Amino acid sequence: MHNIYPRCSLCRNTPLNGLYDGLRLAGKFICSACEEQIMTADVRTPTYQENLLLIRKVLYGQSADYICGQSNR
Repeated sequence: MHNIYPRCSLCRNTPLNGLYDGLRLAGKFICSACEEQIMTADVRTPTYQENLLLIRKVLYGQSADYICGQSNR
């Protein structure tokens, strides 16, 4: 029997401990490393804004670009 390990929706990596090494958000998997980065990012940094955009893409898909005002015109 083959184990199927999840792939993080943000960094695209497969965590070592599989499903026990992260969380699910809106049916998408986020690894514990990305979760830690999201939780500890300072609100005043570009990293925080990038994380916010990634989370919106997880929640809303490609339509997040329009929600965030990032549409390709």
